[in-house]
Amino acid sequence: MLLARYLAKTAGDIRTKHGLHPGWVDARNAEDALELVVEHVWREICSGLLGCELRPVTGPERDPMQQGAAAEAAREWGNGLGVRVPGGGDDLRDQCRRMLVRVGGDHEELDLLLDLYEVGSADEGVARALRAWREIGTLAAWRTVVLLGGSFPWGAKQLKDHDLTVVPRAEWEVWREVRHRLGGDSRVVYGDYSTIHPLSGDAPPTRWPRIYEKPRYTTAENFLVGKGRLWGSGEESRMQQLAARIVGDPEFRRGSSAGELWLQDQADPDMPVSPGNPEVWVEKGHVQHITFVAGQLREPSG
Repeated sequence: MLLARYLAKTAGDIRTKHGLHPGWVDARNAEDALELVVEHVWREICSGLLGCELRPVTGPERDPMQQGAAAEAAREWGNGLGVRVPGGGDDLRDQCRRMLVRVGGDHEELDLLLDLYEVGSADEGVARALRAWREIGTLAAWRTVVLLGGSFPWGAKQLKDHDLTVVPRAEWEVWREVRHRLGGDSRVVYGDYSTIHPLSGDAPPTRWPRIYEKPRYTTAENFLVGKGRLWGSGEESRMQQLAARIVGDPEFRRGSSAGELWLQDQADPDMPVSPGNPEVWVEKGHVQHITFVAGQLREPSG
């Protein structure tokens, strides 16, 4: 079965590349085929000779069978269970309480993944996060609280044509403010959706998508997002001009990662025109973003 092979390959890649670093594995987009997730994701990930530090994920809105299977996998792995909770909605506290009863809420190794999804502004995100924390923060002795969210724009409608748009990294400000409001609690750690929209993985396929050249770059407080040529429009590529704008930004960190090196090549007028495709733009954006944010979190103010 194609899905089984895909899940097994993806799980094997995650296990190999992640090594013995802690993290969470959420297969929510494949859980309609729960048996395949159990067999080809969770069992594959914990099959390494050296073990693993990854943790399966469930949530209060998920099917009770999934919740039970995730809890069983957590007991088998011995690393704990991730509980992914949307940062809002009605009846959140009661839903979480019922789920914790099913999975064994007295377990000491429960991690809360508080997911705000799309963060429109820092003020709005802080309010949602604190409201959710008041409802569920005392339901369990959470080992870790990962505050997730993303403000990278959806599509290209809000971007300026043939130009760079500066988009505030609202999720970064939300994390700093929430952690401050909670007294600097070291359990509250940062998480984001890198340089894609939080709901992009849930979007149904579009038969005729409008694809624009879209280089991206993460700075301390903002995303720099370009909008170049519309594919199929007959226009000339704008990638060189957009990359040059990014490379010329005062916060550009020349040579810091493969993402920066790619942008430098794109900005070089002596290099052949090869603007890439959406997969390349996302990949280079991910590499640059993750490299930068990892360093940002190591800073004393992070």
